[in-house]
Amino acid sequence: MAKAVRRNVLPVVQAAGASLVSYDHVDAVAVDLPPGTNAEGFTRLLLSSPPRWTGRLMAVRDRLVAPFGLRVRERTAAQDIRIEPGVRKGPFTVLEVREDEILCGDDDKHLSFRASFAVRPGPDGSGPEGVCTTVVRFNRPVGRLYFRLIEPFHHLVIASLLARAAS
Repeated sequence: MAKAVRRNVLPVVQAAGASLVSYDHVDAVAVDLPPGTNAEGFTRLLLSSPPRWTGRLMAVRDRLVAPFGLRVRERTAAQDIRIEPGVRKGPFTVLEVREDEILCGDDDKHLSFRASFAVRPGPDGSGPEGVCTTVVRFNRPVGRLYFRLIEPFHHLVIASLLARAAS
């Protein structure tokens, strides 16, 4: 059976939404996973080999936002991926690790976000699915503007990561 990437699935916002109290944006994308995959395996699968263009895109983003005092990202090699609370990977920090969900996020002066990488039973019962949920709260009006500018890229990056996980 071919693996499928599904957009607009019921998001996993329990941990992600609760950690922000309120939020202004939520989206979720799901992909079929091999049997026995847990949340840590799903997270590693997504983060271990992102497309090169995403790294270049983040580098451009960092150069553009640094003069405004927004946080820029520390680069890490794929083999350095540790899935444990407090570890930074790309644009976020691992906040919580559970068997069925890894919660990551970041709080900056313009916005706060959470990314949940969760594993749950698939819709047809044939195996597990991985769900990537993004929850965003705008902390200032500039946060809304910033997110609206990067939102198309956010959707492209998430879709690309999950498509790679599905292959």
